[in-house]
Amino acid sequence: MKTSKILAALVSAVTLTNTAGMSAFAANNDKNATNGDYNYVALGDSIAAGFGLAGGNITEDPALVITDKLLADPVKGAYPAIFTEYLEKLGEEKGYNVKGTNLASTAYRAEDIEKTIKNEGYKGEFASTILEMYLGEGASDVLTPYHDYYNKYLSEADLVSIQLGGNDIIMSIVPQMVFSENPVLRAAGTSLMLTLFGMDTEIALGGGLQIINESKDSITSDDFIEAAGFMYNVSAKADELVDESASHVKGVVEAVKGINGDADIALVGMFNPYRTAEESEAMEEDIFEVLGKIYAAAANAAAESEDELTASGKQTANYINNLNDKVDKITEIEDIMDKYNDSAELEDVLSMVEKYDDITEVQELSELVAVSKNAPAKEELMDVLLKYDDINELQSVIDLINNYDDLSELTDLMEVMSKNRTESQATAEKAIAAEIAAPMAMQAAGKNVDPQMRRLNEKLIEVAAQTGATYVDVYGISPEDDFDPHPNANGHKEIADILFNTMSETINKRMVVPEPVEEPAPEETLPAEEVSNYNFRVLGDVNGDDEVNTDDAMLIMSHVLGYIQLSDADLRYADINEDGEVDWYDSYVLMLFTSDYDPRYNWYNNNPYTMGYFYPTRPYGRMHSPYGRMHAPYGRVR
Repeated sequence: MKTSKILAALVSAVTLTNTAGMSAFAANNDKNATNGDYNYVALGDSIAAGFGLAGGNITEDPALVITDKLLADPVKGAYPAIFTEYLEKLGEEKGYNVKGTNLASTAYRAEDIEKTIKNEGYKGEFASTILEMYLGEGASDVLTPYHDYYNKYLSEADLVSIQLGGNDIIMSIVPQMVFSENPVLRAAGTSLMLTLFGMDTEIALGGGLQIINESKDSITSDDFIEAAGFMYNVSAKADELVDESASHVKGVVEAVKGINGDADIALVGMFNPYRTAEESEAMEEDIFEVLGKIYAAAANAAAESEDELTASGKQTANYINNLNDKVDKITEIEDIMDKYNDSAELEDVLSMVEKYDDITEVQELSELVAVSKNAPAKEELMDVLLKYDDINELQSVIDLINNYDDLSELTDLMEVMSKNRTESQATAEKAIAAEIAAPMAMQAAGKNVDPQMRRLNEKLIEVAAQTGATYVDVYGISPEDDFDPHPNANGHKEIADILFNTMSETINKRMVVPEPVEEPAPEETLPAEEVSNYNFRVLGDVNGDDEVNTDDAMLIMSHVLGYIQLSDADLRYADINEDGEVDWYDSYVLMLFTSDYDPRYNWYNNNPYTMGYFYPTRPYGRMHSPYGRMHAPYGRVR
């Protein structure tokens, strides 16, 4: 009932905040800046989303599912929000409008983010599974495809931070189990996932046992052996996932660049999410309890489906012997492969057998190998393959060997099961848990995670170098005092500080403050009362009729000969050569000018002559000629 109420509330909240409100998708600092906009987008998982910062029941955490309400009012303590505040402060100083958009998605892996960017309609597979299992059938309906949102905001981004990869390692093992066709692995994965997300062990166990019960008629000893082999190889599988994780993160970077090749990309590294020994031990105990019971129930279900369960519910000795026989043959094949270093010729034999439809084809192959020369490795392998009388069982074993590096410990499991066959169910469960659950418990409880995170960071540094992104090292943030893999408020601030310090130079190159443009000095203008004192009469216009012609030249000559007396005002315009005297030469030059004007210059005693306006800045004014200089067609005047 409680789960139903939580689910109903969650669905209601999402329904009320429908996609019509997506315009309020991000925190925006609009200060009416003048130099431009700066857009920041955060991609990531629950860490960047700020999951766990609100406290309380995780089903009510605001960062659990992206809704319009969350995007309009993102978790303030999450490092993308803190980082956005730093950007806003810098934007105010530099005159930029800053917008921060947090697209981090809880329970999303790098693989999911990459698919979301590239594929319309995609919803995170693991996030959907968690919601369905944690809150009930139909809970994943609250998830909406984020493809359009990702593409819209990424296309506008100046800076994109990406912190992904941890879920691909820690959480990808669990989805492999949850989505497996093997019902034993599916049951173990379901209970493990619920345990990791904080469910009571009784509830977590119930989820897995329900799958065992629903599949009990079809579970076989082969299913049990395969599921056990998976557990023994968890650490090796996690190491493989580091490489896969880095590859998916690279895919996200390239997908972002495909949308917006101009954006700067900050590739934020990982830290060790599990650092508390006490909480780690408690988690280990829960995992041992859950997995021990799941595998014990699976072994009984396989025995029952094969009619090897006694009336009292104990596995028969024949069932244990059959299991031992299966494991022995698996071990034999594995030993031969190891003996010959997985030679190509043996790999070819196994590949051929995987394609066969009937066990008789194995016999035919054996006969061909027998007549061939110098093939001792093939002969040894064929001797073991001929022990099988069912092609499906043999192909399952080959698939098991191909998928897992080491199956030798299955022999130890058979010894434990044989020893505890007649013991109580509780004793058998504990014995199986102690034998089979240790690798998974160590991985899930974080004891193997730290070296994987460090190795992932090394890979991310390579990805940054290959893609042109900037690696941001946050591995050294302060350790915490709980088992929650998400950083507390202090951890988020540390990540924001490191991110800002690492990217400051890049950010400042974007937030360019233009050099102030110097306005050209205004032309000198005189007050109106002074303009009226200016006389814009042209030099040579002796009679003041606004024309320069021979009449003016004759007036100068008449003045020189004493026939008339020019006024002081007129004399200013009669001194053509500006030598301070009005004489016959001024008349002569003006006559030449008015009779044959050429805009090119000529010289008299190396002095140019100009016809110009008069400005009263010195006795008799300053000369400026719009008409050009004097020209004497007969050469220089002597």
